[in-house]
Formats: sequence, structure tokens, C-alpha cells
Amino acid sequence: MIVGLKCHDKEMRIDPSKSPTGLSMKDFRDFLRGTYSLKRTEAIKSRDVEDRTIRPRLLIISRKNSRSFVNVGRISKTSQTFGYKVVVAEANLSTDLSGFAQIVNSCDVLMGVHGAGLTNMVFLPDNAILIQIIPLGRIEMLARIDFGEPSRDMKLSYLEYKISKKESSLENQYPVDHVIFRNPMSVHEQGWDAVRSIYLEKQDVKLNLNRFRATLSKALELLLHYH
Repeated sequence: MIVGLKCHDKEMRIDPSKSPTGLSMKDFRDFLRGTYSLKRTEAIKSRDVEDRTIRPRLLIISRKNSRSFVNVGRISKTSQTFGYKVVVAEANLSTDLSGFAQIVNSCDVLMGVHGAGLTNMVFLPDNAILIQIIPLGRIEMLARIDFGEPSRDMKLSYLEYKISKKESSLENQYPVDHVIFRNPMSVHEQGWDAVRSIYLEKQDVKLNLNRFRATLSKALELLLHYH
């Protein structure tokens, strides 16, 4: 007998045709809900959004060491003007997973910079929204493969926001004409270690809230559209 993990060649996805019993990502999410006693199976309904006493909950995944939101306070205030009730939380190795799963499940929209923290989208209720903030570095394809494509199997809506150079802390670390801005693919040609070192480990994000307002608005629109 051989015991081990089997890869389905998809990030955070389950191919039912390769599963002995036809299990899917829906079955896995149902399993997680039962394991962690998650009460919400669906995101807020349109009639609830229209009821001013009930507000959609927006979870901002914060990070401390890299790809952190420099202006998380202003992001929260701007989001509140759209009617969101904002929750800011950090997911790390010391986090109580059961408690964090409850927090995620209580929210209707989850947003964060590309990174492992977004894997917590597995705890979101159906029809919730995932907003992935994509940093500089030509990593948008990787970001979509890691989180954008899997969101479909989880019955989530996916939005992405690609930051501009002025929204990146790299602008303060390198000259404006540096190759990391002019030709990110030349960094990719140096290998993954170079990409990770520059674009993932050295970069923080300061969202341009005038630009980002459209994404917040679209998320609300999608919540209404589902119901």
C-alpha cells in the first residue's frame, strides 16, 4: 500500500475526474465548514445589503514583514464610506486557525496582497468576493493561477487590482529608471529567487484610494448580482 498526497496539477483545486470518489472543491469546503463549525454557507443577500442595519463585512488581510498595506487605516475608512463593516486581521503561523476560520466565514469580501494569507478564502461563504491586490513585478499570471482560477471552483467572485509604480514602496528604494521597473522580465530571467527577493520580500503597498474605489464598488455590485 502506498500512502501519500496526490497532485492534480492545479493550485488549490481538485479535479473530480482524478479523485477516486469524484470529490470536488465544494466537498472539501463542506468538510472544512463541518470541521470548524462554520455557520455561514452563503454571503450576504441583496435584500440584506439594501437594509441599512446590515452591512457587508470586508476582511483586510494584513501582513507585517512584506507586502503590507502602508495605509490600512485609510483603506478601512474609505471602505466604510461604501457601507462595509471592516475587519483587519493577520494570518500567520501563530494564529489560531479555528478562530481565524470563523472570522473569514463571517465576512462577505476578503482582500489582501498576493500571498499565502489569501488561502484563507477556503473559509469564505459561497458567493463571497475575493479581491487580490497584485504588486509590481509581472506576477499577475502567477497570481491568477494561485488564487484567481481556484476561486471559481469555490463559488466565489474574483476581482484583482494591479498596483501602479506610485503605489509600491519599491519606488522609494530604486531609481525611477531602474530595470526592475523598465523590464521586470529581466528579473524573472534571473530565477525565482531574484523575483521573490525584489518583488515579494521588499515590496509594500500604499493603495491609491481614488483608483481603488472602483474595485470596492464592483465588489458590492457583485454581491447584489448574486441574489
